[in-house]
Amino acid sequence: MKRIIIQFDGSNFYNKVKRIAPEIHLTRYSYCDLATFLEKNKTHRITYYVGEVKKYHKNKKSERLYANQQSLFSNLRKQGVQIKLGFLLKSDGVFHEKGVDVQIAADMIYGALKNEYDTCYLISSDTDLLPAIKIVRHERKKVVYVGFENYVSRALLKNCSSSQVLKKEDILKFA
Repeated sequence: MKRIIIQFDGSNFYNKVKRIAPEIHLTRYSYCDLATFLEKNKTHRITYYVGEVKKYHKNKKSERLYANQQSLFSNLRKQGVQIKLGFLLKSDGVFHEKGVDVQIAADMIYGALKNEYDTCYLISSDTDLLPAIKIVRHERKKVVYVGFENYVSRALLKNCSSSQVLKKEDILKFA
């Protein structure tokens, strides 16, 4: 039996889906059904990585974002999806996600070295993950790059074992 892990880069997934299908509410999305669509093997472990939104006192936007993220987390937990958090750092009035790519890379490498999986489905177009992908492949693990139509990373296509490109109709199936 193949051992499968599926890693969602949460903010990357969110931004790509919102460009392709802005009408989708990801707080109600069926992440498990998408995982099964990608890999028919039902015995996969799904992890969702994202920067944690902090609620700031008397800041309506942060309160709204926090509430939405908590709704997303509730949905993910109901589906048995593991959540791993980075953080958001405010710089010049703009929030930047920190620590998420490192967690994805560390989990990919650790799992490969400990022989915890055979195939990793990487739902991210972040080329910062290339060094981890190369190490994992050196350990004879497969990495399947899951990209989005019109937003495919050529570097990830070239360096992963294989790829799947999600089209709008694929994404809408699980909304």
